[in-house]
Amino acid sequence: MLEKCLAWRKEFGADSVVEEDLGFKQLEGVVAYMQGFDREGHPVCYNAYGVFKDKEMYEKVFGDEEKLQRFLRWRVQVLERGIHLLHFKPGGVNSIIQVTDMKDMPKRELRVASNHILSLFQDNYPEMVARKVSK
Repeated sequence: MLEKCLAWRKEFGADSVVEEDLGFKQLEGVVAYMQGFDREGHPVCYNAYGVFKDKEMYEKVFGDEEKLQRFLRWRVQVLERGIHLLHFKPGGVNSIIQVTDMKDMPKRELRVASNHILSLFQDNYPEMVARKVSK
C-alpha cells in the first residue's frame, strides 16, 4: 500500500501541488479550506459544496473531464496544505478533521466528483483523516 501511495504521489506531483495556481481563487475559503483546530489539535478542513447548486458555477468547475481533473488537483492541494500543519512525531497530531456542509449541495450532480475525491483520499492518504463530520 505504501509503495502504491508513494508512486501516486510522484506521478501526481503531490509534493509540488501546493505551489500551483489552479485557477480556483473564487473557491478558496468557500468550497474547501483549512481553518482552525479541534480540541486535540487536529487541523480542520471545511467542505461546503452548496455553491455548486448554481448551474453556471457547476459548469465552470465540472463541465468536462479536464475541469473535473483540475478540481480534483485543487482539492488535493487543500489537503496537502492541511498536511503541512501536522506534526509527524511521537505524540504529535498526524491527522485532520473533515467537516462537510451538505446544505444546498446538489447531490446528484456532485456524485461523480465526490466519489473521485473520496477514492483519491482513501487510496492515497490512508488514516490521514481522524474524523469526518457531515451536517
